[in-house]
This record gives sequence, structure tokens and C-alpha cells, in this order.
Amino acid sequence: MDILMGRLEVAASTKVGLSFSTIGKLLSAGPPGSAAMELAARSYVTERLGLETYQRPDDIGSALSMVGISKIWSTAFPSDAGAQKTALGVIVSRRNRIVHQCDLDPLPGGTTTPITSDDALGAISTIERIVTVLDQHC
Repeated sequence: MDILMGRLEVAASTKVGLSFSTIGKLLSAGPPGSAAMELAARSYVTERLGLETYQRPDDIGSALSMVGISKIWSTAFPSDAGAQKTALGVIVSRRNRIVHQCDLDPLPGGTTTPITSDDALGAISTIERIVTVLDQHC
């Protein structure tokens, strides 16, 4: 919100992806800094965040760079950023397969992919660890 309202400066390479219609709505909502303009900006951000998931590691990095936190993975995990991104990517891929494909095994046969409680607890532990480290840098 601070970026859209002009209260926070960001690097020139920071991208938010405003459509022309959104820019028009923000400009016509009211004078800069007005409550009407902030309401319009909040509406845009809410709509945008409703469409974006920011689950995959590169998407998380992009989202954080939009608000001025760049290179989060190499900063938070200087010696093993790639391994941490891979671990999270595997969990996200499995989650997406469960949600969008009924967790069917990609090999022919139509059976579901097995998952144990240890698999689930391991995924939770990995996500908690990654989020805890990332949070220290935000």
C-alpha cells in the first residue's frame, strides 16, 4: 500500500504489474494521498493477492522484491539457497497435484500417490523452517 500511495520509494526495477485500467482508476479515485485513492489502491491489492498464490520459491522471491526485499533466498540461505528452494518446490508440486489432480500418480494406472504421516510432518517441518528463516529477513 505504501508503494502504491507514494509513501515508500522502491528500486526502479521493482514491478507490480498495474494494468492501464487500474492506473486510470487510481488516478481518478481522488487527489493523491486521499482516502478515496487509498481505498482504490487497497481494492487493487486485494484483487491481485486473490489471484496470486506466491507458493513457488521464485514467486516468493518476486513478491518480496516488489516490496523492496531483494535476493531473499541467497540472503536467507547463503550456502544452500538452491536446496531450500528445491525442497519447497517439491512440497508445492505435491500440494498442487493433490488439489488439482486428485493426487493421481503420473504413471499409468490411475492410483493415488502414497503419502504417510511422516511425509506430511516432514513437509510441515520444512515449510516452518523455511518460513522462520525468511521471516528474519523481512
